[in-house]
Amino acid sequence: MRVALAVTLVLAASLALASAAVAQVADDEPLPDPIPPRIELGGGGGLMVSFPEVGVMASVPTGSGPAFEVAVGWMPRVAYDVEHVLAQAQFRIPFRPYLRSRRSLLIGVTRVSARKRHPYDSGFWGDDPTVVFPHAGVSLQWPMGRHADFRFDAVGLFTLDSELPLVGRATTAFVWHPGGTR
Repeated sequence: MRVALAVTLVLAASLALASAAVAQVADDEPLPDPIPPRIELGGGGGLMVSFPEVGVMASVPTGSGPAFEVAVGWMPRVAYDVEHVLAQAQFRIPFRPYLRSRRSLLIGVTRVSARKRHPYDSGFWGDDPTVVFPHAGVSLQWPMGRHADFRFDAVGLFTLDSELPLVGRATTAFVWHPGGTR
């Protein structure tokens, strides 16, 4: 038991020191070129609360910083719930364009609707077959090669309901983009 605790503490300390050492940058060292604006196409899956989801997304730059994105997802029937279709429009605003791993703020709207609805089925959120929620969250993206990235998005959908005001959604995707070495 003590050996496992000691190994855990040593690993935690080494990870903390390694990340601090990597984070230091000399003042006179030039910053790398920012990641250029680029079109991105991707596909992946995730979870909204406990509902599995698969989908596709597209990202189009609006200038040197933000990008406009659209996504379409399908949430299959789980147990007694019906199939749902998800549509999302959002802006991705980068925190720092000089980082190799892209970290961005996501702000937009999400629409969830029941695909096939029977008379006694409920919708995703209550009795309405279609709901629209504003959302905000973060996007983390790491290069996997010259034309591919791995992306993780975590957003909260604001339901404006007093019982559960925030619904979580997490997705992962492999993203393709033309050109570039980053």
